[in-house]
Amino acid sequence: MSEDVKEEKEKISKHKFFFELPLYTPIELGDLEKSFWEFFKGDVDAYSPDGFDTTYTIAIWNLGQSDSTYNGYYALNLECKRKGNTLEFFIYKTNEAIMKVGQLLSLVDLQYAEIEKKYDKVLPRQDLHDLKKAIGLMTHGAGAGSLVYLRRIFENIIWNTYKEYKASIGVADEEFLKKRMDEKVDFLKTFLPSQLVEMKSIYGILSKGVHELTEEECLTYFPALKLSIILILDQKIEEDARSKKDAETKRAIADIAKQINGK
Repeated sequence: MSEDVKEEKEKISKHKFFFELPLYTPIELGDLEKSFWEFFKGDVDAYSPDGFDTTYTIAIWNLGQSDSTYNGYYALNLECKRKGNTLEFFIYKTNEAIMKVGQLLSLVDLQYAEIEKKYDKVLPRQDLHDLKKAIGLMTHGAGAGSLVYLRRIFENIIWNTYKEYKASIGVADEEFLKKRMDEKVDFLKTFLPSQLVEMKSIYGILSKGVHELTEEECLTYFPALKLSIILILDQKIEEDARSKKDAETKRAIADIAKQINGK
């Protein structure tokens, strides 16, 4: 049974290794999407901290070639094909596993840059703060703490949606707050992003992570949970933008109709 589970485990991609996994996360060599030397050659697509999507070329060398003190240690450069800027990484390899032991820029810097560009002007300030906080805690190994802030984003979406539509819903704050989270989602499903309604179970997972799971388990589950929150945020942003365009278009058509009928 354990062998079956191991075979089904998702392989680690280049992007995940360099841009998502925190330092000192041990990875079995068999969990890489390619063999060791194939994995650390070629290219990897990612967002540049300079503010654009790009492709990086990977270069690696063994630090132990001239000094036995560094046997097992490797240095890597990721060179941006658009600007020539480089990111630096250091890894340690045994016969069974590898781990990142250093990088410049830090994982926080890399992920913050992408979030700032994508969400700075469209996310509520509190949600942007909580998303950054979650990533920052994750990169420092605080698994349960990182899930606290993802859960807060989920809660904020629910509460803000309720406040926006409560006049038409006709339910008092006290009554709404007494509901369990899954009941709140079902109650508001007409007004919520469909992604959130479909993935409402993630709230229970986040809560279980905060109260019951180990730090290691929380860190393992963090990438998928963060992605689920981002998908919800992305859909909400798209729907808000669509509603704004719809309202602007209807106003414009009404103005045109008024001008034409007035002639």
